[in-house]
Amino acid sequence: MTRQARRARQGVTVIKVGGSLIGADGGAPVLDRIAAAWKAGGRIVVVHGGGPELSRWLEALRIPSRFVRGQRVTTDATLPVALMVLGGLVNRRIVEGLLKRGCPAVGLTGADGEGTEGKPLPRSGLGAVGRIASVNAPFYRGLLAARRLPVIASLTLGRRSGWLNVNADLMAGALAAGLRARRLLLLTDVDGVRDGDGASLPILTLPGIDRLIDSGVARDGMIPKLEACRLALRGLVPEVRIMSGDGAGLGALLGPRRRTNAAAAGTRLLSMKPEAKQVRLGAQR
Repeated sequence: MTRQARRARQGVTVIKVGGSLIGADGGAPVLDRIAAAWKAGGRIVVVHGGGPELSRWLEALRIPSRFVRGQRVTTDATLPVALMVLGGLVNRRIVEGLLKRGCPAVGLTGADGEGTEGKPLPRSGLGAVGRIASVNAPFYRGLLAARRLPVIASLTLGRRSGWLNVNADLMAGALAAGLRARRLLLLTDVDGVRDGDGASLPILTLPGIDRLIDSGVARDGMIPKLEACRLALRGLVPEVRIMSGDGAGLGALLGPRRRTNAAAAGTRLLSMKPEAKQVRLGAQR
């Protein structure tokens, strides 16, 4: 088996690129690393938001922005702008940036190709905001098998509800679980999760996620990030991280040698503590 064939058989990496990392230049540093990983044989799915860009357009149109637990309230006036900015402008920027770097990126929303199906969040007060109810894994696997790089805007369709805005972290978590991905990386402008004292957490377990949310330590945009990690872990995704998109850790994780112990690799999320996992695995033998 050739080296390229071995790489093609590796698991999928779902990468969520935060809106704060996507500038007018198409987010050059993070796209450099994604392109390098794809050229090395990586099977990559990119999910993106674009909150800062959307907020700028809403402000220019004098449409107010409001958030609840880190998710944007999407009114009848907000939704068309979200479709244009996320599914259009931001998605085109990322696709263009990857194409210029030699990657055959395919720009999509979650609705295209019936890749996902959404359902509204009941009694949330968020308006046209939904969750991913199902993932059409064969559709995305077909693109990956053809050596394409899907770039998915965080929008989807519900059968009865129409278009829905989906938090990009939660969409990435759902896709990682639905695709049985090897890795979920939530890239943002911070270097990981912090505790109540502001100290970085190199490892966080499922009970730790619940404690951070319930205690109010996790606030605003960190809440859906942690909820996305919980979703992926329950979907048996082996490696889940929240990390900076412009640090050396991303290059270490996506590089040919895939060094996962890099100091700058953010917070790794686990279903249980490593020592507990070892004991449990030992008991099964």
